[in-house]
Order: sequence, then structure tokens, then C-alpha cells
Amino acid sequence: MPRFTDADASGWEFTPGELARTRAIVERLKAIRGERAGLDAEEAALQAEAMGIAIDQMGRMPDASVYEFPVRSMAAELALATKESPRAMQGRMDRAHTLVTRFPATHAALGEGRITSRHAQVIAEAGADLDEDAVRAAFESEILPLAEKATPYRTKALAARVAERHQPVSATVRHEEARERRGVWVEDQPDGQAVLCISGPAYVIHAAHDRLTAQARVVKRARGGSEDPAVAADERGLRRLRADLALDLLLSGMPSGHPVEAHIAASIEVTIPVTTLAGLDDEAALLAGYGPIDADTARRLAAGAVGWERLFLHPDTGALLTVDHRTPTAAQRRYLLARDGTCRVPGCATKAKNCDIDHTIPWSKDGPTSVDNTAHLCEPHHMMKHYSPWDVDQVGRGILRYRSPAGYEYYDTPYRIEYVGGGAPPF
Repeated sequence: MPRFTDADASGWEFTPGELARTRAIVERLKAIRGERAGLDAEEAALQAEAMGIAIDQMGRMPDASVYEFPVRSMAAELALATKESPRAMQGRMDRAHTLVTRFPATHAALGEGRITSRHAQVIAEAGADLDEDAVRAAFESEILPLAEKATPYRTKALAARVAERHQPVSATVRHEEARERRGVWVEDQPDGQAVLCISGPAYVIHAAHDRLTAQARVVKRARGGSEDPAVAADERGLRRLRADLALDLLLSGMPSGHPVEAHIAASIEVTIPVTTLAGLDDEAALLAGYGPIDADTARRLAAGAVGWERLFLHPDTGALLTVDHRTPTAAQRRYLLARDGTCRVPGCATKAKNCDIDHTIPWSKDGPTSVDNTAHLCEPHHMMKHYSPWDVDQVGRGILRYRSPAGYEYYDTPYRIEYVGGGAPPF
């Protein structure tokens, strides 16, 4: 076996100056990591304090509510101030409150720069099911010295084993309870992609992955003996083949490993510029609840569409105005779907088709049923608007102005409305 010797390094080993500079870089990087950890600990303490205020507000509510309006309101308050998604901020607040109140030793270690925020997160996740304070303290005292010398990835494995030793409930019982939480959800990604997530028993998920791998290997072996030039030229690796085969199975029931657009029978909303559809240019189309998709994909989807909805919009105000009843017309609903795309609380990604149509000025207070007084809000944010001290009004062109309980103002502009002339938008 070849060996690397000192002679092999001749010519590129450290000079005294390079060694000094490298050591300075390493020490500064260590210092920056410690400073960042201290800031992360301070941020977690502030988010936990904000969550504590919201919890106190909930305690003053006369009736319990499944919507947790004070928590949602506080999450929106912090999210809009820091340009985050309200849902993501609520998750951050919840994790911070858990870290600060349930794992104080871990939070202290983060503040002292002995571990990173990622270390703290995996420790808190591993000990989440430890209900008693004394048990969690024993868990922290055992895992923290190990975490200070390990990467977050290694700490995750160590923390799981340490937490298991402190668990009052057997793994069998916990796994059975966890099985009941299995589900499927979608996470959007840039560049026209998305991830389909399936949560279930580990052995089932790994078995499904193994089966897809076996099928992908069959497809790869078939390339060599195929007389079809397109099949023979297929250069997809196992990773891409597994993805294509999984989508084939879900959409058509047949693991062909070939393009899947023809098998899509689900309901999706795509707004395609007529010039793109006609092939005059390649302006991106818009997938409702996601954003831009490439022109070629849009044309392929359009070719298989069974019907079309055409929207003729006035360039400034839209073609639809007001009706004299509470429920928007079908034409107004189509317009609002095309305009809004998602829930209109900044940062919320709930698709408009899964939201309520809210009267910004309530119908009960003589608010008109018009496109400049209606907007899509998901159910939790719709309820938050009505049952928390947030003020919302429309300032024109579908733009919503929010005034938070703490006195800040934020604007939300429909991502499908383009500013033309008249200066910059008010945000």
C-alpha cells in the first residue's frame, strides 16, 4: 500500500510565516464560534422570554383556545420584525423556551461557548421525553462533557444513547406511540423542486428505500442490453433513479423510471403568461403556494390540462369590483387565488386554495365584498386577526398593511402584482 512520507511533502510544508498565520486563523475561528454561541444563547433567552409573555397572556384568557392566539400573535410580532416566517418563528420560540426552561445547563454551556447551537438542539431533542427535572439534569450532566469534545452529528448519536439510559418508559412502548404520529408532508425547495417527506417506522422506511435501490439497479442493468438509443444513453445515477421510481409508483402505480408529467392527476394551480404558453418567450409560470417554475415544465403541464380558466386583469385595479352580498363570486375567487397565491400574513406559505377569504373590513361592519377588501388568510391567521390586537387594512393594489400589538407596521404585497410606474412600493 502506498505510504505518505515526509519527503512527499517537500515543497509545500508550512513555512514559519504560514504556520503562524494558520494558527492565528484557527484561534480566531474558535473565538468567533464562541462569540456566535454566546449570541445564540442570548437570542434563545429573548425568544424564550417572549414565549413566556405569551403564555402569561394565555393564562389571562377567560376560555382556553386551541388556536393559542397570544402565542401566534407574539410569533408574528417577532417574525415580521426579523423578516422570518411566523411559523418558523413560532417553532424557534418553542425550541428556545424548551432549551431555557427545561435544559438550563445546556443553555449555560451554549452561552459560555462550550457547545454550539446545533449541539444544544440535538441535546434538547434527545431529552425531550424526559419529564422529570432531576432526570433531565442527570442526562445533561452526562452528555455535556461528551458534547464539548464531539461534533453535533456525533453528539446526536451519543445523546440518543445517554437519553435511553435515563428513560423511565421502555423503547417498545415509546416506539409504538411514535408510530401513531406517522404522516406525509411536502417541503418546498428553490428552482422548481420540492421534497415529499414520509414519516413512519424506521424499518419500513429503510425497506422502501432498499426496494427503490433494487429497482434502480434493474433499470441501470437494462441500459446495456437495450436497443433503444434513449434508454442506452440514460446516465441517471441511483439517487435520481430512486426519486423517479418513487414518483412513478405514487402517481401511476408502475415503476417505469421515466418522466412522470403524464401521470399527474392531482389538482395544482399554475398561472402561465400567454406569451410563455405560445412559445414567444420563456417567462416563468407561477405554481400556487410555491412560486416560479420553468417555462418548459409549465408547457408540458398545460398540454395535459383538461380545462382552462382565463383571468383578464386590469393592470392597476383588476377587472372585478364589488358585489352586494357577503360571499365572493366565482370570478372574484378566481381573481383572489391568482393574486394572493398564499395566506397573506407575511411569511405564511399556506396555499390560498386552503385558506379562508377574509373581509379586511368585516362584512358585519359594512365592509364590501370586493377584491380590494378581501384577501386569503389561513384559518389560524384568520382567527388571529379577529381575536388578537392586530390591525389590518388594505392600501391599494391588494397590498395589506399590518399594525402589530407592539406598534410596528409591516406591508405585504401579492407576489403576482407587479409595480408599474407611480414610484416604489411603500415598504
